Amino acid sequence: MRRRIHVITGGKYHDFDLARFKLLQLMMQDERVRASCAEDFSGLERLDECCGVILYTCDLMPSEEQAQALDAFVRDGGRLLALHAVNAHLEFTDGPEIVTSGVRIPGLVKSTPEHVAPTFMALLGSRFVTHLAAQEIHVHVEDDDHPVTAGMKDFVITDEPYVAIPIGDIRTLLSARYKGPTPGYVTEFVPDDPPRPQLYVKEHGEGAVLYSPLGHACGKYDMVPLMDEAPKVTGPWEDEVYLGILERSIAWLCDAPRHSGRP
Repeated sequence: MRRRIHVITGGKYHDFDLARFKLLQLMMQDERVRASCAEDFSGLERLDECCGVILYTCDLMPSEEQAQALDAFVRDGGRLLALHAVNAHLEFTDGPEIVTSGVRIPGLVKSTPEHVAPTFMALLGSRFVTHLAAQEIHVHVEDDDHPVTAGMKDFVITDEPYVAIPIGDIRTLLSARYKGPTPGYVTEFVPDDPPRPQLYVKEHGEGAVLYSPLGHACGKYDMVPLMDEAPKVTGPWEDEVYLGILERSIAWLCDAPRHSGRP
């Protein structure tokens, strides 16, 4: 039976074309999968045909009606894979302009406030606070009793270390410890280093959400207007371990209890 997955990639300051391309490449490896793609949250009426949804966005929030549709989809047995900055809303202080790593920003970046897309954030299971500069992250396998992490070993990956506030009950599968400065953010510095989820699953009704903060990528013109030309960064999208996690995650979407719709 076909398994349809809807992919939403869009927003600001990331290489959404690269992410979409890589995700579609991985989905091509499973002959059951049929994909549809969008650059925003419009067109969610196609959820009736889907077993899963993949989100790779930044500063792109659904309307309350769209959030409710996603919430109902997961509660009814659908599965959601959310990546990187999906839980990030970008808002700046009132100056002065700051230049960090060649990026001109109008003020410091604030943490995502509680009033932004509360239904959506509750579904995702976390809300973005800040991140450190890209660096090596030592990732620990907390739980290998899950299809996505079964048999995995600890690994090292280069990416942006994210800090987020958990919402609701989550099951951490991968974690990492880090602390340090957060250039360009109101937080300025993260002083503590508890195990921070790098992959978690959150049960939601009959379905579930799988979220990983890993996955930064940026193309030459993706930072406009903050930066005329940016260094190209593919991040973990060329990393075999990360791509393996995504491949397993897509298989997990296909095994959703929700009927996929059209045969």
